[in-house]
Order: sequence, then structure tokens, then C-alpha cells
Amino acid sequence: MTSTSNGAVASSSTYAHHLPPAAPLTATTAQPPSNPQLGPGPYFDYPTPSEEQIEDELPPYFESENVALGPLLDRLVRKGYGDLRFLVGEVLPPLPTKQRPRHVIDYAKTTRQALLKYLAILRWKAAADIPHVQSTSSSTELPSTNTQPLGPTSFPTPHSNGDSNDTSPGAFVGKGKAKAQPNDEVTIIKGKVTDAKRIQYYFQHQNSQHDSAVVHLRHVTKGIEGLRERNPDLLTAMSLLTTGTYTRLPTSLTEPYLPKPRLTNAAILKLLKRLNRQIRYRLRCLDYLPPELVVEGIHDGRMYVKGNGWRAEMTVVGFGESARWWLTGVEWGWKVKEKGTDDPGGVEIKGKTFEGEERQGILDLANLEVLPPREVVGQGHSNGDVVVETPGGTAAKAKALDGDSVKGKQTVDAPLVRLYNLLQHLSLSYQLETLFSQAVTLSQGEWRGQLIVEMDRTAKTLRIKYWIRPRPVQVQQQQQAAVGRKAPPAGSQGAPRAPMFGGVVSISLTETSALQSEADTLLGGLSSGGLTPSERVLNLDLGVNWEIGEVGVGGGLKLGDVMDQGLLRVDPDSLSLEDILSTSTKAHAAHLTRVHTAALLSSPRFVQTLLNQPDLRESDDPMSYLPLTLQIPLPSRHRLSSLLIGVSSQNGSIEIEDDGAVGNAARAARVKVVMASVNEGKSRLVDDVGRLTIAVITENMEDQMRLMGWQPTRQLALRSQDLAKVDLHPATTIFVPLPTSLSHYFVAKVTPNGIAFELLKLSRVPHEVGLGFKYAVGDRTSMDLAKLRARRKGSVPSTGSAYEVDHRDLKDLFILCNALVAQTIVEQQLKDRSIPYTQQYPPASGPGAPRSASPLAGMVPTVCVDVGDLLRGGVKGGGGGAALEVAMPRVCLQIEGWWKGGQCEVVTIVQLRHQPSMASPSADLADGGDTDAASARAEGITFDPTSSIVKFRAKDISRCVPSFLEQWERLSKVIVVAGEVNRLNKLDAFRDVKMLSFDLRKATLSYAKGYNASITYKPNDDSYQVTFFRDAAVSLSPTESNPNHNPHDILAPLLSAKLNELTAFTTLQGEAATNGSVGREFMGLLKSTLPVLLVSRDMKSDGWALVVMGVSGFRLVRDYEGRRYAFEINLLPDLEHYLIQDAITPRGPDKIVDTYTGDLTAIGMEQVVKHVFDIEKLAGSSTAESSVKGKMPPLVRLDKGRSLMCEVERVERVLRAMGEEVNRVIGATTSSDG
Repeated sequence: MTSTSNGAVASSSTYAHHLPPAAPLTATTAQPPSNPQLGPGPYFDYPTPSEEQIEDELPPYFESENVALGPLLDRLVRKGYGDLRFLVGEVLPPLPTKQRPRHVIDYAKTTRQALLKYLAILRWKAAADIPHVQSTSSSTELPSTNTQPLGPTSFPTPHSNGDSNDTSPGAFVGKGKAKAQPNDEVTIIKGKVTDAKRIQYYFQHQNSQHDSAVVHLRHVTKGIEGLRERNPDLLTAMSLLTTGTYTRLPTSLTEPYLPKPRLTNAAILKLLKRLNRQIRYRLRCLDYLPPELVVEGIHDGRMYVKGNGWRAEMTVVGFGESARWWLTGVEWGWKVKEKGTDDPGGVEIKGKTFEGEERQGILDLANLEVLPPREVVGQGHSNGDVVVETPGGTAAKAKALDGDSVKGKQTVDAPLVRLYNLLQHLSLSYQLETLFSQAVTLSQGEWRGQLIVEMDRTAKTLRIKYWIRPRPVQVQQQQQAAVGRKAPPAGSQGAPRAPMFGGVVSISLTETSALQSEADTLLGGLSSGGLTPSERVLNLDLGVNWEIGEVGVGGGLKLGDVMDQGLLRVDPDSLSLEDILSTSTKAHAAHLTRVHTAALLSSPRFVQTLLNQPDLRESDDPMSYLPLTLQIPLPSRHRLSSLLIGVSSQNGSIEIEDDGAVGNAARAARVKVVMASVNEGKSRLVDDVGRLTIAVITENMEDQMRLMGWQPTRQLALRSQDLAKVDLHPATTIFVPLPTSLSHYFVAKVTPNGIAFELLKLSRVPHEVGLGFKYAVGDRTSMDLAKLRARRKGSVPSTGSAYEVDHRDLKDLFILCNALVAQTIVEQQLKDRSIPYTQQYPPASGPGAPRSASPLAGMVPTVCVDVGDLLRGGVKGGGGGAALEVAMPRVCLQIEGWWKGGQCEVVTIVQLRHQPSMASPSADLADGGDTDAASARAEGITFDPTSSIVKFRAKDISRCVPSFLEQWERLSKVIVVAGEVNRLNKLDAFRDVKMLSFDLRKATLSYAKGYNASITYKPNDDSYQVTFFRDAAVSLSPTESNPNHNPHDILAPLLSAKLNELTAFTTLQGEAATNGSVGREFMGLLKSTLPVLLVSRDMKSDGWALVVMGVSGFRLVRDYEGRRYAFEINLLPDLEHYLIQDAITPRGPDKIVDTYTGDLTAIGMEQVVKHVFDIEKLAGSSTAESSVKGKMPPLVRLDKGRSLMCEVERVERVLRAMGEEVNRVIGATTSSDG
């Protein structure tokens, strides 16, 4: 490292204060400087410094400046451990076994990568730097003692290398950080990295010193300027002292500060008039005025001229021979068409104005370079040629029309011609630049990606390429180079290629070649006064050229063809490149639209509607990018929908629009896919538009079905090849599942002749491989829409399209299919059970004829079945014969709800042979009768008492027959009860037994006047349940607190069990159930137990309580003075007599006393029986001991007068008398005594 003396001194002085603290002066003053360049000699006397000296100049790098790696290792270990716990505790347990290895492998890979990065850092650290220990105890020098480097072993860490964990970065000693203290050993690191770091610190300090020196030099330089010595001027000093001023200054210095006299109005007018005369004089006598420059007026000392697209103001400077023209103002007459500022959708036409520096630059260019007089160059040409300069800068010669006419004419300077050419050139150039800026704006705005704007300012040409396409990539075939020929470079194969474009519009600033007429030439010669200008007028203009590119070919247009340029021109009054571009692209797009649509209209494969034919329409909207479109009407019932096809003037692509896709994302996406396929050339327009038209028709039909509440689909649970075999393609077929059956579908298919409808059934067939089953297309029934329309009353022949179906017709077809499926399901259930049936259709006229005007009326028959065939073998669970006897021989199955188009129901109608004998048609039910009726109705069972018709409604038609059989099996139990009641009502003993109501779940009857019972069948346990209630209007006792209470309520469970026991016994007996024994026994039990229950309620006031011992056994219990007395009352099996005895009497062969009611006290039954017997005898109602032959007497004393047997009609009076006698015997008082 070598440097100049200045650099050496700066380096030395710079780091002098960065060295460690110096020792006392006595120890260091005698020592020479370590660097010989610090001596007093010149720099060329300094020897080259050694490496040790250079090393001393560099700042040291201490161990404390390193970055600690210990926390990094701790962080790495903690993260690995945390990730492992999260993996084992939360990630792996819920995962299946097959997915666990992937997470374990990911964890291992991530952790291994982190460890390898850490290992790479440690090994690089160990190999890059070598630690040295240096003592700083007694001097400023830093001698170092080399130690052996601690190289890496197998896996070096900060602990294994002997490094300290406290290795935070710090600066060298000279910076004030980590300064070494006396008697401390500082470890200095040396190596490639540390040496580079030290050198970096050194140069950073050098740069800061140099910057400080430069700043100081600049400050000194500024101060030197004010330190110049004075230049004494004796004359100036004397003049200032004597006169107070200095008169010897130059006029150029004093004139600007001296006030000038102001001009008067007369002087101003005089000067302006003189200028006007001078301008007219120059125009008439001296200067050549070109005919293209129109003088609008001369006044106020100025000449106002007008050119093609600009106006200017000029005057004359001077009045002598050296006078010249001067341009004082210019403005452009052309205007720019822009979008409105206040109204963004509108258009504003603004003029172009230049102000400030732009305007002054034009004036300076004209006044300083164009208008100054020039020497005439072309006077010596004998042939009359005049040398002029073209806009491109080349010299050219302009010949006169007649060589003789030039002779005798004077050639003069033409500053006005030069001014005209300049302003005309500037005006057109600014117009061209304006068009260029508009083109750039369009290419970055709405025409982004579709324009390439090129501006050649040398040739003054603006090129706009539209409809940009990337050029297809050519696949380079790798071929071996021929022998002796070098293969092409690899880089040339992938070079970028210029994109393709549809056309290019070029706007150039050129000189027109139009010749003047003879009249204009004659007038120009007369006005020039025989003067010939030294320069000619350049007829400049903006020309437009339009050529066809690669993308825009077609229909007779070829690459490079030049289009009619009469359509395109630059309008100075409304300068707009967008209008030029729009005119060209729209004309080009309209031509291509006619080419593409011609092939489409001539194709026989194209689907067209019958009513409207496609036609070409021009767009009236100037903002539309489709100037010409082919409108294809699409079938639609709600509003006119059409498909628009045309070439876009913005991008040159074929645009397909579906105005019916508003709000339909799927339909719009389909149009985009077709449009992209056509533009990319992957398919033909005819095929894609045909498929799109069919798809739109299919989607319209699908939307129509959705509006009707259906759920159409395009796919079934079948393979695509299976559907293709039966010509059911998802693109043209719609499947609507029928609510009646999951395996039947209403199918609508788009065909070339219109929309066809059919009924489809899916069948389960064995799989080819023999494993399981699969679905296959089964029966297919065609639905004739024309016949259905013909059945409608007052129908008119349809004049619409074959692709449009009315809501009413579509709904009728769906309803008919649904009804046919329901009919098929019902008939199949009868066929599976080998039950013969017949179909009965309603008559066309007369009674029973359908009154609906729907064409479906009368198309769904009623299935009729014989009751013997339907209930063949009887009803499961008993009652078969009795149930068959109560039903009429014909059972009808009617399909209901099919006219709604939803889930159908099957109503099985059974008419009973007899009408239940009701007390009144509208009997008032109580105690939950309405609830049971509602439950029966919930199961779909209804009963009409007036007509004895039972209807079984099955909501699941697939199980209507087995459901009817199950319900009939349950209801037959209740129907048998109704039959039994009807038989009993015909007997004299049971005249008061009548049916109150019959709702198929419950038979409500009256077994005594005012006392009713309800018998309900419970199908869950095949048992009867009996409940009791009373009529609200009947009350036997005026003292009753609850007149609606039936005393049989306490016996309801026992009576229910008794009834179930009787029915079970009769079921085992078979035909015994037909003799009515169950009804007689149960009704007799009810009628016989009623008096006992009633008298017990009256005797309760006398202290007697009723204890139920069984369904036919009771006890009347009385407690008095700590003793309990009880009567035993048992109904005999004939249900006509009661046996009354003391409850303490032993019974059975073992003489066991029943203590169910506790310890009892004996009653003197002999006295009580005798007393009651005498009372009944004295009453004279009947003879106690006499009896009719063959009939048991009404009262009989048994067991030597200790028991009494009485008939049911007397039991109430007997029990009341016995109670009173017992009370008298035991000395108890009664309510009557009190």
C-alpha cells in the first residue's frame, strides 16, 4: 500500500487519537517515530513503508466485535424442541397412520437444513479468522503473540472452539469502543475477513478526512476574494471630493439609468401611421408576398396575415434601407378534440395556444434566423432555376414553367416566404406531435396492448399499428449441422420476433405535388409585380397512408394492400387520432365480419329458429366496438334474446355477445370459452356457434324448468359412454328427477327438429366384473307434446318455434310423467304379490266425468282390486274373517295429488258393509277423543260415518299396498268392536248399548244412560285400552261435586286387562269370535258393576269406603272406635247376581281369611241379613223366597243366613240397607241421623 506524503500525513494524523493511551513522556520521547514517512524531509525522500508499518496504520479488530453464535444455537435447539412437541402432541394424534410419515419427514428435513446452515457458519468462522493474544500493559504498541488456531473437530460449536458466548459486535480501540485497559490481554482476530474489515474502517476515515479538507478549502477560497488590495485612482478621488459625482462614466453605463422623455399621443399616432405606410410600401414595391399568405389587414403599425392553420402579427423595424420584418405574435388555428373535463362522457374542442417561453422561442426563431435579410443566391442562373431548401434539409431546384417568363424579372429576397414555410412547418409538426401524444395516451388506456406507436422525427412520420398479436413461436428442430458448415448459434434461435398486426396507419409531413391552376399562376404573377422570390413556397400537408397487416388479411385483402385513403384525413378543426383510428379499424372490422359471417350463414349445420332469420346489422352507437354484427335470434319466452357475432374494431378478434347472459355467469363464461377457441384457431366458427346456440337453447329450457321449481341436471349416475350409447349427451339433454321416484327422470332433449321429451327409468343391473350392481338406462317412454296439446279444449295450433315450449305444456308433460310413474309403482306392488287388478278410467261424459279443462283430466286411472284377493289369508294378528265381513267386495286405489306435479299419494278406499249405529251423527267426544281422531288422521286414515267409507292415505307410494295391509290389520280390531256393539244393540238386554262415535282408532259407546266408554286399540303392544267418561248433561245425584266423573275410572286398568284377556281367549278359539261372547261378557260386566260403584259413592258419607279387590270383586270398609268392619261383594259369573258376605269369612279349601284390608272385626251377619231380607219382604217388590220356575230368585240367604245373594237390580238398595243396619248394630251415627 503506497500513498503520497499528504495521504501519509493525513493517515498518521487521523489515527493518532485512535491509538491506545500513551505511556508517560519519559518513556517515549527519545524513541523515533515508527513510520519514517513522518520525518521532516520531502515526500520523495520517504522510503517505501514495510508491511509491518502498514499493519500498524490499520486499526485493530478485537474479539469483542464478533457476533455471538451461542444464542443462535440456543434458539435453534429451542425451536426444534418446540416443533417436536407440537408435532407429537397436536399434529400426529388426529391424523391417520398413512399421513403421519409425511409430517415427520417434513419436520426432519426442516430441522436438518437449519443444523446444516449453522454448521456451515461455524466451519467458515473457524477457517476464516485466527485469534491472537496481545498485551497492552506498558506501551501504545500492540505486539501480538501467535497462538495455534483452534480448528474444527467434527461439529464445532462456540463452546468446543473455546470461544466466548459474550461476543457482541464492537468497534476497534480507536473508535472509543472496547478500549483495552492496562494490564489486560486483548484477543485480536486476524484473517481474511478481519483484514478486509480493518481496511474498510481505514478508508472510511480517510474519506471523511478528505471531505473535511475540501470543505475547508472552499471556505478559504471564498474568504480570499475579499482580501484584494485597493487600486488607488487619483482623478476619481479628486472628482468625487470637488463635485460630489463622477462625470467620466461611459454612456452605455449611464444611459439605462437616465429617464427618457415620454411620447405624446400625437407622436404615437404619427409613428403608427408611418409604420402602416412603410408596411404597404414594402409589400407593393420591395418584398415578395406569396399568394398563400393572406393579408387580413394593416393597422396600428402591424400587418395581420393568415396561413393554412395559423395567424401571425408582423411589423417593420426601421424606415431606411436596413429596415426588416419583425414577427410580434402567432397563434394556431387548428383545434384538438378532447374528452370533456366537466362532462367526462362529452367532447370538447380546444385550440392550441403557446405562452411564455414556448411562444417566445417561436418568435426568436423567426426574428433571429428566418426574417433577417439574406443575400440572393440564384441571380446568376441563366436557365431560371431557383435553389430552395426542403423540409428534410436537402437542396432542390425549382424550374419555372416558362423559361422566357423568367427573363427580365428581378430576383429578390423572400423573408415572407421563409416565414410562411416556417410557420406552416411548425403548425403541421405540432399537429403531428399532438397526434403522437394522443396515440400514446390511447396505447396506455383503452387500447392497451392493441397499439404500437412509432414516431420517426427525422422523416416526420407517425406510424400506428393496430390489432397487435404475438407471433407464434416456431419450434426449432435440432438438426445436426452439415459437414463443413457451422451450426447456427444457440442464442439466435430464441431471439425475440416482431409481433403481428392487423394494419398500420401512417401520418407523414410531406410536400404535396398538386400543381396550381393557370388562373392561380396568372394572379400570382400579377400580384408579385414582376418580382421573383429567392425561395419557393413549400406546400406541406399531413398525408395519411393505410396498409393491411398479417392479422387483417381475409376476404380479398392481402398483406401490404393499401386501402382507400379517401376515408382517412386529418381534420385541423377537430384534431383527433382516435377518430382516424376508429374510422380505419371499424371499416376493417366490418369487412372481416362480412367475410366470417358469410360462411356461417351458408352452413347447413347451423341451427336456425323457424320464426326469425339471422341478419347483419350496423351499429348506431359511435362508441361501440362492433360496427357490424350478425344477429342470431335465440328462442326465449320472456324477452327477445339474440346472439351477436362480429369482429371487434379494438382488437380485431371475433366477438360473440349473448344479450341474454346478463346475470348468468355460466352462460357468459361459455360464450367467452367459445370466443377464445375461435380466435385461437382451435375450432371453426360454424361448429362453435352451432354448439353455442344449442347450449343456449338447452340452458333456456333449464332455466325455464328452474323457474317452475324443478331441479334439472345434466348428469346422471352413469358413465359418459353409457349415455353416449343411448344418445343422451349432457350438452343437449336435461334430466329432471321426478318427485314420485328417485329412479325416474323427465328428459328434455334438443334435436335438430326441436325439443323432444321422454320418460326415463334407471335400472339396477349386475356389474360386468360381477361385484355389486350399477345403474343402466332402462325403459324409455316418448312423450308426444302435439297429442297433449290436441287434447286441450279450445286449443289453437302452435305457431311458435319448435325450440320454445309454453310453461303450461311443459308443466302438463311433467305432471303426466309423474302420474304415470306413480301408477306404475302401484301396479308393480300388486304384481309382486300376484294380486289381480283392473284399471278404471273416468267416463268422457255424464256422471263421474272430469270437470277440469286440463288435457290431463281422465288420463290417470283408478286401480280396482277384489277385497278377497287383497286380504287373502286373513289379516295378520286375528280378526280376519270378521274384518272381511265388514268390507265391501271392491277396494279402489286412487292416485291423488298428481295434478300438483309433486309427491303423489295413494288413497285406498274401503267401504264398510254396515253403518255403525250412532246415538247422533255429531256425538260430542270427551276425554281425548279428538286427540285420537287427530292421530288417526295423521296416519292418513279417515272415516265418513254417513257413507261408511274408510280411506287409507299413503304418502309413500312405494309402500302403499303393504302400508294399507298393516293399517287394516290394526283397524280391524276396532272395526270388530264396532260390529260387536251393533250386534248387542239388537238384543233386548243391551238396548241402551249404543255407538257414539267411530274414528277407526277408537270406538266410543254408551253402556248405560249417561255413562260412556272409549275402546282404543294400541298397535304397539296389540292391546285395547278402555277409558270412561259421562255426558255433561246427565247427573244421577245433585250432590255430586264432579258430575262428569264416571265411577268406572277406578276400574279402567282392570277392565282394559279383562278385555284383552277376553279377546286373546276368543282368538285362540277361532270362529268363536263371531258369536259375540266377548261383547256380551264385557258389556255385562260394565252394566253389572255400575250399581255397586254408584252406591259406594253415596255410602261414603256414612263412613263406608270402597276397596276394589278385582274387576268383579269389591269391599265396603268402615272404621269405628278402633275397629274395622267390611262387606265382601262379588259379582257372580252369570253377571246378574252379587254375593254379599262378611269380609272376615274364610274362603277356599284352606279356609284362609283375606287380610288385604287389615285386621277386621266380625259383623253379625245373621242379624244384618235377616234385617235386610225382612225389609225387602215388607217392601213387597217381590217375594223373597218364591221364584219362577227356571229362574233364580232375586234374594237368597246362604251359609245359614250369614251370606246374601241378590240380583243386580236390587244390589244398590240391599247394600244401602246393610250399611245402615251395621251402623246401628255397632252404634255409629250416620249422616241421616245427624
